[in-house]
Amino acid sequence: MNTRIPAALTLKERDRRWELARQIMRENNLEVLMVYGDRESAAPAPFCIDHYFTNDRLGSVVLFHQDKPPVVVTFAPMMVADHMQASLRHDMQWIAAEQIMVGKTGRNIGNILLQLGVASYARIGVIGLEPYPPFYFDGAMPFNTLSGIKEQLPNVSFIPVYKAFFQLASIKSDEEIAHIKHAAMIGEAMSEAMRKTAVPGNTEADIAVAVTSTCLSRGGFTAEILMGSGPEYIGWGQPAWQYRSQKPREIQYGDIVLTEIFALYGMYETQHQAAVAVGKVHPNIERAAQVSRECYEIGVENLKEGVTFGELVDKMEQPLLKAKGWHVHPLIHSINPYGPIGFGTAPGIEVLPLAQKYGHISRLPNPGRDLVLKAGMTFAFEPNCAFDYHLCNLGGTVIVGKEKGIELNNNSTHLMRADV
Repeated sequence: MNTRIPAALTLKERDRRWELARQIMRENNLEVLMVYGDRESAAPAPFCIDHYFTNDRLGSVVLFHQDKPPVVVTFAPMMVADHMQASLRHDMQWIAAEQIMVGKTGRNIGNILLQLGVASYARIGVIGLEPYPPFYFDGAMPFNTLSGIKEQLPNVSFIPVYKAFFQLASIKSDEEIAHIKHAAMIGEAMSEAMRKTAVPGNTEADIAVAVTSTCLSRGGFTAEILMGSGPEYIGWGQPAWQYRSQKPREIQYGDIVLTEIFALYGMYETQHQAAVAVGKVHPNIERAAQVSRECYEIGVENLKEGVTFGELVDKMEQPLLKAKGWHVHPLIHSINPYGPIGFGTAPGIEVLPLAQKYGHISRLPNPGRDLVLKAGMTFAFEPNCAFDYHLCNLGGTVIVGKEKGIELNNNSTHLMRADV
């Protein structure tokens, strides 16, 4: 594995992004661009667009006013203390001290906008109002933040501009691609650690320890791991022992261990759908793995410039439809940043007999079908298929190429085998 760490993001990269913000402002006739950043430790899939413009600690609101340097409104003095410490160590910093203010409330932000001389009838573009799957279907910005700003500037207009941001920011620069590739290599090592640890006698907690420590030992970051195991498994999310008072499950011969691994370096994310067969598993699992791999291969062949995301999803789900399987989570979605998400038309858990006991099971939306793919966009491939109560998923991170997708991973894109 190539362990060379990418160089720090440069001021040239900072200026490119700040110009991107100003382009959004020009094209949408905005006086202000306001970028909302959710709190720290809100992973997976945090709403941290503030970091894109600050390259600093998460959880601020970034304000671009006309052509001036942005103002960063942070949540607490601790962020300022960290900024001071970085200055003492001569770390690369994108934001100067005079650009940082403490007080991430609507009322305080409104006062700052007044101090900046924002017009009473200004058009303020907002990144944070629009749906941001998979967790922020009503947007990330709190109601009270907007209300507090309106108290100070009752006649301003808020204009959602996340879609415009995604169109520009999803095409990654060479500096960003280097970070993403490094994260993918960390994720590859995490997937192998998971495979080695998924053996009878170990628990799901043992697997989580191995995966997490592998990431941290390589200078990466991971918030959590999605995991389930058993001779059958149909859920998707954190292992139950992380939110319910019960023991971590012990791995047994004949299990399938399914995970979604998040590897980040410098806040650039890759995802890895690592699945491990512990000895001989149910034939339905082997069949589901074959279907998932077919979906993956079709997806890679069609992840190319000029194809729409909807066309890609339609092609990618054909093996799943033909096999008459069902699936529990998306087949594919964008990362860096999040946006389009592809569940397709294949059935979900509503087809299971147990589903009849529940009040209502609705399908999640498929936003972004009209997005035209461009080289340099990054996507998490997570094709999954189930027959009855036997599920398998696999996948990794793929970059949109000119002729086909550029794969960054290998081991998690196949059903892996435990050493038993």
